[in-house]
Amino acid sequence: MSLYIHIPFCISKCAYCDFFSRAFTSVSDDYVQALCNEIDYRLRNEKSPETIYIGGGTPSLLSKKQLKKIVNHIPFDSVKEFTVEVNPDDVTLDLLQSFENCGVTRISCGIQSLNDNALKFCNRRSNRAQVLNALKLLAQNWKGRLSLDLISGLPMETEESFFEGLGIVCNSGAEHISLYALTVEEETPLGKKIFSDEIEYDYDAADRLWLLGRDFLEAHGYNQYEVSNFCKDEKISLHNMNYWNHKSYLGCGSGGTGTLYRDDGTAFRWTNTSNLKEYVNFWINSESYDPESIPQEVENLDSETEKFEFFMMGLRTLKGISKNQFEKTFNCSFPENIKMQFEKWNREELSEIHTEGDDVFYTLGKKGILFLNRFLSELEI
Repeated sequence: MSLYIHIPFCISKCAYCDFFSRAFTSVSDDYVQALCNEIDYRLRNEKSPETIYIGGGTPSLLSKKQLKKIVNHIPFDSVKEFTVEVNPDDVTLDLLQSFENCGVTRISCGIQSLNDNALKFCNRRSNRAQVLNALKLLAQNWKGRLSLDLISGLPMETEESFFEGLGIVCNSGAEHISLYALTVEEETPLGKKIFSDEIEYDYDAADRLWLLGRDFLEAHGYNQYEVSNFCKDEKISLHNMNYWNHKSYLGCGSGGTGTLYRDDGTAFRWTNTSNLKEYVNFWINSESYDPESIPQEVENLDSETEKFEFFMMGLRTLKGISKNQFEKTFNCSFPENIKMQFEKWNREELSEIHTEGDDVFYTLGKKGILFLNRFLSELEI
């Protein structure tokens, strides 16, 4: 089981971002208290989480006192990985020391680009100089694991500047790199400019750049293990692997989502209200936390829905789907029609099938994974 904690505050919002966040220069103490109360509630019948991930928003806006308070509400008996997301311009020696003192084992730093024109156009807070300074501080002072995020295909980014930045990142000492292709969401400021033809955007060129970026990372020792994730020495993100391996996770914080998988193959999912005032008022002022009154949307997912999600998430990884895990999770045989679909794709060199002991793994491989959405559209559960 994993624990995700959402900090929905950003000093400014990036032009491409459609994640839930609000513009604030700091995190309120009331929000942190409400968050701690929710963590206590969600963990009341659970053991210590195996992984913790504080994301956002901008978790690096938390003060040392606030982070310590949150940590004090989490049992660490079984924790194998504790990740916190940071913005490059928030990285200081003081922040790194605070993280170390609180038991953080992994930092995920959102670099996105080292091109000042692209950063400015997308309303990123950090500039190239701040990114380089953050990388230097992390290399010299951070003892835990480090993951860096990059986005290919940003407007104003040139192919030359993209690879120059990618080279700097590869030489930074980071064991893990996430390379995302820009997703253009219509309702974001960037999406509105593109969909209204205010600016030109070449989707094919963006896709090509991501593919070249993938090859560049692999040539520099970063092995792809998921659609957008690469690492050295098997230093994968344990937290994200829990999602992809269909394991339960608790989601806390305004806008946070959690899912508990049941033994019968069904699941219970909740998404907390994105109304900050409603969230804080409930978790601070309620005398009892009646599940019916919690400001959240809930879904009871049937086994057919969960079977599809099992494939949707598992096939994002290069490891792929375990036949034994599917049969254990859903208490039924692996579907014959899906075996046939994999065999068909295998003949087209778009999937791979291999055995490990008494188990069989089905994966789309590095070529087929580029067509994941097509495979899923053909899937009949």
